[in-house]
Amino acid sequence: MNFQYFFANYKNIHFIGVGGVSMSGLAAFCLTKGFNVSGSDKVFSVGVKRLRALGATISVGHRAENAKGAELIVYSSAVSDKNPELKYAVKHGIPVLRRSELLGQILSLYPRSVCVSGSHGKTTATAMLAEVFIAAGLNPTVFLGGDRKTFGNFRSGGDIAIAEACEYRRNFLDISPRVAVVLNIDNDHVDTFADMDDETAAFKEFVKDGLAVVNADDYYARKVFNSTTITFGIKNLAVYSAKYLTKSGCRAFTAYAYGKKLGRIRLKIAGEHNVYNALAVIAVSNEFKVPFAVIKRAIENFDGVKRRNEFIGEYRGVPCYADYAHHPTEIAALLKDKSEKTLAVFQPHTYSRTAKLLGDFVSSLNGADGLIVYKTYPAREKFSADGDAKRLYIETGKIFKGYSAYAGGYAALAKELKTHAEKFRKIVFIGAGDIYETAKKFISENG
Repeated sequence: MNFQYFFANYKNIHFIGVGGVSMSGLAAFCLTKGFNVSGSDKVFSVGVKRLRALGATISVGHRAENAKGAELIVYSSAVSDKNPELKYAVKHGIPVLRRSELLGQILSLYPRSVCVSGSHGKTTATAMLAEVFIAAGLNPTVFLGGDRKTFGNFRSGGDIAIAEACEYRRNFLDISPRVAVVLNIDNDHVDTFADMDDETAAFKEFVKDGLAVVNADDYYARKVFNSTTITFGIKNLAVYSAKYLTKSGCRAFTAYAYGKKLGRIRLKIAGEHNVYNALAVIAVSNEFKVPFAVIKRAIENFDGVKRRNEFIGEYRGVPCYADYAHHPTEIAALLKDKSEKTLAVFQPHTYSRTAKLLGDFVSSLNGADGLIVYKTYPAREKFSADGDAKRLYIETGKIFKGYSAYAGGYAALAKELKTHAEKFRKIVFIGAGDIYETAKKFISENG
């Protein structure tokens, strides 16, 4: 299916699950190109609000009549084949595209495209790269799986496109970028891949056609090296490397390219994992001939994206942060750099991931000084006791030495926070589900 064909022959596009951060960016793109955009989502969200302001017709709730008049229907991976709007499309012969297929078609229109893949860090690295390209005057079009305060989740630009590429349901195989970045490969989407060999093979397929910028320190990422690979790393030999790192907090490091010193960079965002994100950005930017002075300035000014260790307010004088971490590796990295007595409020994301990685979750959460396990965010899944938050809390309690509790709903969470929060110097709300909105609600009502 060729997107240029739709430019010439269709005007009305309907998005199912339009409020999602990636879907709403694609809908915004279509609005900028003159399409009539409609959509639906199960809840009212920031994404829905933005699109309505841009002129889209968005319904809250899924009903067959929402899809009437559509000439093309786009749906997200979270949408079931039982969705009434998707069933309407099938019944009436309306062409349908998955979100990733539409993104792939859009990116094919750009002579230069960069897609950032990896189990962790995609949003941060994509946003950082976008800021470098903007500072360099390259005017990128950007599709971001998060929210950057300078441009949100979508930026309309020129003939360079930057986008995230997600491996869930092998969606990134619908995309053929000119430059493919692989930050890392980890056992995350356990409902998509049979094992790590299966997942690594998918990443290898993803990078096959263009320039590959790959983490030389990541065990599985090294398995996708090909004849066009450019490497970055800290520990192993790499084309782009970081030396003389500071050891905690917002890292400083000296960047090298092809054995030549580029200069010193001091990050505004904490953690060694962000040194890797920065190295990937330096590698891509340098290959695009961006002067290092521009790269350095943009990276040093970069202060992250929403839900990545984002300050969201205070409760009784205790600063509160939110982080999207939903995998043990991400949680461990987040808690590793804590310098204050920290209360972690964690919401597991999906039963399958929690069950499969239960031991790893227990180990990573042990890095907190206090812990509240909040009810599971099921996303697309049905209840499973094996992967439920309560089981995680019980298993964590077997080794956790500090204060810990389980909260099965908002009232229980609020009660625990009111009773114990002031014993800590920092609270971090962790997870990819609705914990972010829950945290902001609590602070708004009690801050």
